[in-house]
Amino acid sequence: MGLKSKIKKILAQKEYLPISHPISAIKEFEGKVVLISGGSGGIGLSIAKSLMESGASVIIAGTNEKKLDKISKDISVDTVIMNYSRPETFKDVIGRVTEKYGHLDIFISSAGVHTENVNFWAMNPEEFDRVMDINLKGVFFACQSVGKYMIDNNIKGSILLISSSRGSEPAWSPYGISKWGLKGLTEGLGQIFIPYGINVNSIAPGSTATGLIGIKDGDSITSEENGMGRLVMPDEVATLAKLLVSDAGKMIDGEVVHIAAGRGTFDIR
Repeated sequence: MGLKSKIKKILAQKEYLPISHPISAIKEFEGKVVLISGGSGGIGLSIAKSLMESGASVIIAGTNEKKLDKISKDISVDTVIMNYSRPETFKDVIGRVTEKYGHLDIFISSAGVHTENVNFWAMNPEEFDRVMDINLKGVFFACQSVGKYMIDNNIKGSILLISSSRGSEPAWSPYGISKWGLKGLTEGLGQIFIPYGINVNSIAPGSTATGLIGIKDGDSITSEENGMGRLVMPDEVATLAKLLVSDAGKMIDGEVVHIAAGRGTFDIR
């Protein structure tokens, strides 16, 4: 976080209480098996908790074994290593999940990285490839592997990609370009998979109150990035995610749903 942002954070006079965590009284995901890549992060973890509360069997995938072990103990969830820079391992990951649970109904891709040292003129091929390999190439092949499994096993499942409102704004950083790619991929996969009863959508949040942007519990969520004057809360993304992967959301397909107070729609930076 830059000095200017830190000063704004310290001087912020306007505070917002965090959005209340919605808990469904109906176990609408009972019997569903969900794999969430990047599930150890702020948004992915909120989605995981929400789906578990609604009766789903959730497996959280990530690359940091120590972090996954801690989460496994904290919320009693199964975890698996899934590295988006190694697409050749995806089939094995799906096999491990289905061997234990019998099937896989929902795949949520929440893994991603930001661009380091954001400067168009100083960008190097190594950093460009690092971001694109995880944020776009990794997502492409993860969806390919999951899609093949669902089609081969006649599962009318759901695939959800966690993208960003940056995917609808002018892009010159690898991060922004990768999110533009996810927008097209969402529409394309929706077209490919719909004949098999598999719907594909993505959520495009604005800046969200997670550790990825340096926000910790108790920090101010005041923000000048949108007209609402605050950051998006992870639980708000999780509530939308539940709809899109539920039976009630099956007729929503190929859509990029913004949750950004207009960022990326009528408010373009």
